[in-house]
Amino acid sequence: MKRIKYLAIVPARGNSKRIKNKNLIKFKKKTLIDITLEQIEKINKINLAILTSDSDKILNIGNKYKKCLKLKRPLRISKYNSKTEDAIMHAIRNIEKNYKIKNIILLQVTSPLRNTKDINQCIRVYEKKKLSCIFSCYEKKSFIWKKKGKTFDSINYNYKKRVMSQNMEKIYFENGAIYIFNFEKFKKYKNRIIKPFDIYLMSEKKSIDLDDHEDLKTLKKYEKKAQC
Repeated sequence: MKRIKYLAIVPARGNSKRIKNKNLIKFKKKTLIDITLEQIEKINKINLAILTSDSDKILNIGNKYKKCLKLKRPLRISKYNSKTEDAIMHAIRNIEKNYKIKNIILLQVTSPLRNTKDINQCIRVYEKKKLSCIFSCYEKKSFIWKKKGKTFDSINYNYKKRVMSQNMEKIYFENGAIYIFNFEKFKKYKNRIIKPFDIYLMSEKKSIDLDDHEDLKTLKKYEKKAQC
């Protein structure tokens, strides 16, 4: 049985609800799939990657990469409302008989501005602090509201005693770019966030998560600026 210290899992459905063929969109002449798999190839600590998809077109992209195993995902866990955790469980059940896995790195292809430096630094913090989980975030000071019935409530401040923005507590947002977690604990809890955990900070700009057409417009703007 081969030992795997870090197994990367790359989930990429063929269909997408908001943006057609989202995972095949190109950024700087490369598909989102290629961008993520190229990053994995450059990271020495990642021993193996699983590209999991219901789409043969997406899976065929994996043929170019030495570390990549391709796994056809059943349609029942490839719907728009399917949980990523289900795709992860399906992937590890298919290979754990042949591999002794210690940690999983979940890399979602919809974070094209994440880079290998981010992933490597995330691994270093994970190991140094002996964590069970680390995930990427960006921080921001914002006045946040939520709708409650027909009215709105301020969540993180009292609007009747408004404070200066510089005196507000920072809010941390998961950006979906990187998750690293212990394999055995994930199998036990079926959750990618496991105590003890910490966060890895990325800039808000690099934290773009391609989810809708507004995100796509922002990404295209970054691409044009890079070409200037």
